[in-house]
Amino acid sequence: MQRKVTSLCLFLIWFTIILKPVTAQTNEIDAKIPVSQARILLLKSLILPGWGEHSLQYQKRGYVLNSTELGLWIGHAVLIFYGRSVEKDMKAYAATHAGIDPKGKDEYYFTDIGNYMNLYDYNDQKLRYRQFANLYPETGDYFWAWDSEDSEDSREKFDQKRIDSQKAFHAASFALGGLIINRIISMIDIIALTKDRLETPVSDVQALIVPQNGQLTFTLNIGFK
Repeated sequence: MQRKVTSLCLFLIWFTIILKPVTAQTNEIDAKIPVSQARILLLKSLILPGWGEHSLQYQKRGYVLNSTELGLWIGHAVLIFYGRSVEKDMKAYAATHAGIDPKGKDEYYFTDIGNYMNLYDYNDQKLRYRQFANLYPETGDYFWAWDSEDSEDSREKFDQKRIDSQKAFHAASFALGGLIINRIISMIDIIALTKDRLETPVSDVQALIVPQNGQLTFTLNIGFK
Protein backbone atom coordinates (compact mmCIF):
# COMPACT_ATOMS: atom_id res chain seq x y z
CA MET A 1 0.00 0.00 0.00
CA GLN A 2 2.86 2.36 0.78
CA ARG A 3 4.17 1.85 -2.76
CA LYS A 4 0.73 2.73 -4.16
CA VAL A 5 0.58 5.92 -2.12
CA THR A 6 4.13 6.84 -3.17
CA SER A 7 3.21 6.28 -6.82
CA LEU A 8 0.13 8.48 -6.38
CA CYS A 9 2.20 11.28 -4.85
CA LEU A 10 4.76 11.10 -7.67
CA PHE A 11 1.99 11.16 -10.26
CA LEU A 12 0.35 14.22 -8.72
CA ILE A 13 3.70 16.03 -8.52
CA TRP A 14 4.43 15.09 -12.14
CA PHE A 15 1.00 16.38 -13.12
CA THR A 16 1.64 19.77 -11.53
CA ILE A 17 5.21 20.26 -12.75
CA ILE A 18 5.21 18.67 -16.20
CA LEU A 19 1.73 19.48 -17.54
CA LYS A 20 2.03 23.03 -18.81
CA PRO A 21 -0.99 25.32 -18.90
CA VAL A 22 -3.02 25.17 -22.08
CA THR A 23 -2.60 28.24 -24.24
CA ALA A 24 -5.39 30.68 -23.49
CA GLN A 25 -7.95 30.75 -26.25
CA THR A 26 -10.70 32.95 -24.89
CA ASN A 27 -10.96 36.42 -23.42
CA GLU A 28 -12.26 34.86 -20.20
CA ILE A 29 -9.05 32.86 -19.76
CA ASP A 30 -6.89 35.89 -20.59
CA ALA A 31 -8.72 38.23 -18.20
CA LYS A 32 -7.05 39.49 -15.06
CA ILE A 33 -8.15 37.87 -11.82
CA PRO A 34 -8.84 39.84 -8.63
CA VAL A 35 -7.13 38.56 -5.50
CA SER A 36 -10.53 37.86 -3.94
CA GLN A 37 -11.43 35.56 -6.85
CA ALA A 38 -8.06 33.78 -6.59
CA ARG A 39 -8.79 33.08 -2.95
CA ILE A 40 -12.17 31.64 -3.91
CA LEU A 41 -10.42 29.39 -6.44
CA LEU A 42 -8.08 28.16 -3.70
CA LEU A 43 -11.09 27.49 -1.47
CA LYS A 44 -12.73 25.51 -4.28
CA SER A 45 -9.61 23.39 -4.66
CA LEU A 46 -9.57 22.80 -0.92
CA ILE A 47 -13.21 21.66 -0.95
CA LEU A 48 -12.99 19.58 -4.13
CA PRO A 49 -9.66 19.19 -6.00
CA GLY A 50 -10.18 20.14 -9.64
CA TRP A 51 -13.08 22.53 -9.00
CA GLY A 52 -10.79 25.55 -9.22
CA GLU A 53 -9.24 24.22 -12.45
CA HIS A 54 -12.69 23.78 -14.00
CA SER A 55 -13.52 27.38 -13.04
CA LEU A 56 -10.43 28.50 -14.98
CA GLN A 57 -11.48 26.35 -17.98
CA TYR A 58 -8.60 23.92 -17.52
CA GLN A 59 -10.92 20.96 -17.87
CA LYS A 60 -8.29 18.25 -18.41
CA ARG A 61 -6.48 19.12 -15.19
CA GLY A 62 -9.78 19.31 -13.35
CA TYR A 63 -10.92 15.88 -14.51
CA VAL A 64 -7.60 14.27 -13.51
CA LEU A 65 -7.91 15.70 -9.99
CA ASN A 66 -11.63 14.82 -9.83
CA SER A 67 -10.89 11.24 -10.87
CA THR A 68 -8.11 10.94 -8.30
CA GLU A 69 -10.44 12.26 -5.60
CA LEU A 70 -13.19 9.81 -6.53
CA GLY A 71 -10.77 6.89 -6.67
CA LEU A 72 -9.35 7.70 -3.24
CA TRP A 73 -12.80 8.00 -1.65
CA ILE A 74 -13.91 4.70 -3.20
CA GLY A 75 -10.68 3.03 -2.08
CA HIS A 76 -11.10 4.39 1.45
CA ALA A 77 -14.72 3.18 1.66
CA VAL A 78 -13.86 -0.29 0.31
CA LEU A 79 -10.96 -0.71 2.74
CA ILE A 80 -13.05 0.39 5.73
CA PHE A 81 -15.86 -1.97 4.73
CA TYR A 82 -13.42 -4.86 4.27
CA GLY A 83 -11.62 -4.10 7.54
CA ARG A 84 -14.87 -4.03 9.53
CA SER A 85 -16.09 -7.22 7.86
CA VAL A 86 -12.89 -9.09 8.73
CA GLU A 87 -12.93 -7.62 12.25
CA LYS A 88 -16.49 -8.85 12.78
CA ASP A 89 -15.55 -12.29 11.49
CA MET A 90 -12.46 -12.29 13.73
CA LYS A 91 -14.50 -11.58 16.87
CA ALA A 92 -17.07 -14.23 16.01
CA TYR A 93 -14.30 -16.75 15.37
CA ALA A 94 -12.67 -16.01 18.74
CA ALA A 95 -16.01 -16.27 20.52
CA THR A 96 -16.55 -19.72 19.00
CA HIS A 97 -13.04 -21.16 19.38
CA ALA A 98 -11.68 -19.34 22.46
CA GLY A 99 -14.86 -18.64 24.40
CA ILE A 100 -14.36 -14.88 24.63
CA ASP A 101 -16.90 -12.14 25.22
CA PRO A 102 -15.93 -9.48 22.62
CA LYS A 103 -18.11 -6.71 24.06
CA GLY A 104 -16.18 -3.73 25.40
CA LYS A 105 -12.75 -5.11 24.49
CA ASP A 106 -10.05 -2.96 22.93
CA GLU A 107 -7.54 -3.83 20.21
CA TYR A 108 -4.87 -4.75 22.81
CA TYR A 109 -7.07 -7.52 24.18
CA PHE A 110 -7.48 -9.06 20.73
CA THR A 111 -3.76 -8.77 20.13
CA ASP A 112 -3.09 -10.62 23.38
CA ILE A 113 -5.50 -13.49 22.71
CA GLY A 114 -3.83 -13.89 19.33
CA ASN A 115 -0.43 -14.27 21.00
CA TYR A 116 -1.28 -16.53 23.96
CA MET A 117 -3.12 -19.84 24.17
CA ASN A 118 -5.16 -18.82 27.20
CA LEU A 119 -5.59 -16.20 29.89
CA TYR A 120 -3.44 -18.11 32.40
CA ASP A 121 -0.41 -18.28 30.07
CA TYR A 122 -0.71 -14.56 29.47
CA ASN A 123 -1.01 -13.60 33.14
CA ASP A 124 1.86 -15.95 34.12
CA GLN A 125 4.23 -14.22 31.73
CA LYS A 126 3.18 -10.76 32.91
CA LEU A 127 3.79 -11.85 36.51
CA ARG A 128 7.26 -13.14 35.64
CA TYR A 129 8.14 -9.75 34.14
CA ARG A 130 6.39 -7.91 36.99
CA GLN A 131 4.06 -6.15 34.58
CA PHE A 132 1.21 -6.09 37.06
CA ALA A 133 -0.66 -3.27 35.35
CA ASN A 134 -1.14 -5.46 32.28
CA LEU A 135 -2.82 -8.36 34.09
CA TYR A 136 -6.36 -9.35 33.14
CA PRO A 137 -8.83 -10.35 35.88
CA GLU A 138 -9.44 -14.10 35.81
CA THR A 139 -13.16 -13.69 35.32
CA GLY A 140 -15.60 -14.67 32.61
CA ASP A 141 -15.41 -11.20 31.02
CA TYR A 142 -11.73 -11.56 30.06
CA PHE A 143 -11.30 -15.31 29.97
CA TRP A 144 -10.08 -17.07 26.86
CA ALA A 145 -8.74 -20.54 26.08
CA TRP A 146 -8.30 -21.80 22.56
CA ASP A 147 -9.85 -25.15 21.60
CA SER A 148 -7.76 -28.08 22.75
CA GLU A 149 -8.11 -29.70 19.32
CA ASP A 150 -5.83 -27.90 16.84
CA SER A 151 -5.70 -24.96 19.26
CA GLU A 152 -2.48 -23.60 17.77
CA ASP A 153 -4.03 -23.56 14.29
CA SER A 154 -7.16 -21.84 15.61
CA ARG A 155 -5.12 -19.16 17.35
CA GLU A 156 -2.96 -18.54 14.29
CA LYS A 157 -6.00 -18.36 12.04
CA PHE A 158 -7.57 -15.81 14.38
CA ASP A 159 -4.37 -13.77 14.53
CA GLN A 160 -4.17 -13.68 10.74
CA LYS A 161 -7.72 -12.30 10.61
CA ARG A 162 -6.74 -9.64 13.14
CA ILE A 163 -3.67 -8.68 11.11
CA ASP A 164 -5.68 -8.52 7.87
CA SER A 165 -8.22 -6.23 9.53
CA GLN A 166 -5.52 -3.91 10.86
CA LYS A 167 -3.83 -3.80 7.46
CA ALA A 168 -7.09 -2.76 5.82
CA PHE A 169 -7.66 0.05 8.35
CA HIS A 170 -4.03 1.15 7.97
CA ALA A 171 -4.36 1.24 4.19
CA ALA A 172 -7.57 3.28 4.56
CA SER A 173 -5.61 5.89 6.52
CA PHE A 174 -3.16 6.13 3.60
CA ALA A 175 -6.12 6.82 1.31
CA LEU A 176 -7.09 9.71 3.60
CA GLY A 177 -3.51 10.97 3.32
CA GLY A 178 -3.89 10.82 -0.47
CA LEU A 179 -7.01 13.00 -0.23
CA ILE A 180 -5.01 15.63 1.65
CA ILE A 181 -2.16 15.46 -0.88
CA ASN A 182 -4.66 15.80 -3.74
CA ARG A 183 -5.95 19.06 -2.22
CA ILE A 184 -2.45 20.43 -1.72
CA ILE A 185 -1.56 19.64 -5.34
CA SER A 186 -4.74 21.29 -6.61
CA MET A 187 -4.13 24.44 -4.57
CA ILE A 188 -0.52 24.68 -5.77
CA ASP A 189 -1.75 24.14 -9.32
CA ILE A 190 -4.22 27.03 -8.97
CA ILE A 191 -1.39 29.28 -7.75
CA ALA A 192 0.72 28.29 -10.77
CA LEU A 193 -2.15 28.92 -13.19
CA THR A 194 -3.14 32.33 -11.78
CA LYS A 195 0.13 33.90 -10.60
CA ASP A 196 0.68 35.76 -13.91
CA ARG A 197 -2.96 36.86 -14.21
CA LEU A 198 -3.53 38.42 -10.82
CA GLU A 199 -4.40 42.13 -10.63
CA THR A 200 -2.06 42.19 -7.61
CA PRO A 201 0.97 40.02 -8.51
CA VAL A 202 2.24 37.41 -6.07
CA SER A 203 5.59 38.37 -4.57
CA ASP A 204 6.29 35.24 -2.57
CA VAL A 205 4.86 31.74 -2.12
CA GLN A 206 6.00 29.41 0.64
CA ALA A 207 4.77 25.85 1.11
CA LEU A 208 6.09 24.27 4.28
CA ILE A 209 5.63 20.78 5.73
CA VAL A 210 6.78 20.86 9.33
CA PRO A 211 6.88 17.96 11.86
CA GLN A 212 4.81 18.90 14.91
CA ASN A 213 3.84 16.68 17.86
CA GLY A 214 4.64 13.55 15.89
CA GLN A 215 2.56 14.70 12.90
CA LEU A 216 3.21 16.67 9.71
CA THR A 217 1.71 20.16 9.46
CA PHE A 218 1.26 21.80 6.05
CA THR A 219 1.43 25.60 5.82
CA LEU A 220 0.87 27.66 2.68
CA ASN A 221 1.89 31.36 2.78
CA ILE A 222 1.16 33.69 -0.15
CA GLY A 223 2.48 37.25 -0.26
CA PHE A 224 1.22 39.98 -2.60
CA LYS A 225 3.06 43.04 -3.84
